[in-house]
Amino acid sequence: MSFKELKINLVEWLLLKVKYPSEYMMGTPGLNRFEQYKDKKKIILTLIPSHDNLGDHAIALASKTFAETEFPDFEIIEIAINDIYKHAKALRRIRHPEDMVFIIGGGNMGDLYRNEEWTRRFIMKKFKHYKIVQLPATAHFSETRKGQKELKRAKKIYNAHPQLLLMARDETTYQFMEKNFPNKTIIKQPDMVLYLKKEQQDERTGVLVCLRDDKESFLKKEERQLLQTVIRAEYREVSTFTTTIGKRVSRFSREKELNKLWDKLRNAEVVITDRLHGMIFCAITGTPCVVIRSFDHKVLEGFNWLKDNPNIKMVENPETSEVINAINELMKNDSNQEIPSREHYFSDLKRKILGDAE
Repeated sequence: MSFKELKINLVEWLLLKVKYPSEYMMGTPGLNRFEQYKDKKKIILTLIPSHDNLGDHAIALASKTFAETEFPDFEIIEIAINDIYKHAKALRRIRHPEDMVFIIGGGNMGDLYRNEEWTRRFIMKKFKHYKIVQLPATAHFSETRKGQKELKRAKKIYNAHPQLLLMARDETTYQFMEKNFPNKTIIKQPDMVLYLKKEQQDERTGVLVCLRDDKESFLKKEERQLLQTVIRAEYREVSTFTTTIGKRVSRFSREKELNKLWDKLRNAEVVITDRLHGMIFCAITGTPCVVIRSFDHKVLEGFNWLKDNPNIKMVENPETSEVINAINELMKNDSNQEIPSREHYFSDLKRKILGDAE
């Protein structure tokens, strides 16, 4: 661990100690942290990120909001992805018979993000006597030798857990789960961020662009640069944003950082993005959005939950002219359609979790 990382961890621990003094008695993180939860029903919400991707932090926030709203008689304990290794034993020691483990969802099931996948398997092994709920996820195990090796290990561990509920946030993942985890309860649910709803704004101006430049991008570098050049030439006010902000975000700072981004989106006339959460953030803020597909099915099938929203347009083959046409159509669109409520997507989810209903 570098000095910088040590300093960040120390600052976060001091913040925890001030905010939750009863969890940090005796001054040692984790020593007596969970004793106050003994004999209480708990939801352990884990795989909580600490990186810079606001999409994942929005999933964590929405998952916590869902747990607090739908399970008010349960205590909610958030455990960061790397902290579950050191806290698993202490959490099992104070187990209540009705305790559950919620693993936050996202696009990290598979061999693309191995730390998240390996941690998920650790949780399934260490919490074998708990009901485990994998919140809506996208799975992608590559056809490479490495990918298939990871899938073989995942099948062994997932299938061995006696009380595992899996949620797929797209049809491809649903079919994948049914094939590879045939004895598990599997349901389809949209991304948890749709559980959130933000205020809309009437006055909007300018175009916002958010395009990936990583391994999930469908656009080649030259195509991305050309598209950005043409957009800047066509429209007067054009700026960019990103959902990966280049600095570490904790569970204490995530809402502040998310609100800053959501405020920016609320002020935009149109957003162009190939990020799933760029699209979903537009949906919850009522922002017109042109969506470009990603390298896999994640964005295309994520759009299926939102296809009836007239303010969101998908461009599957992102020729520059098609993107410009979609922008112009949305600028002319004066639809004030109400954003679907959380009940539209999640009304039956609590019952499914408690009863493992089909």
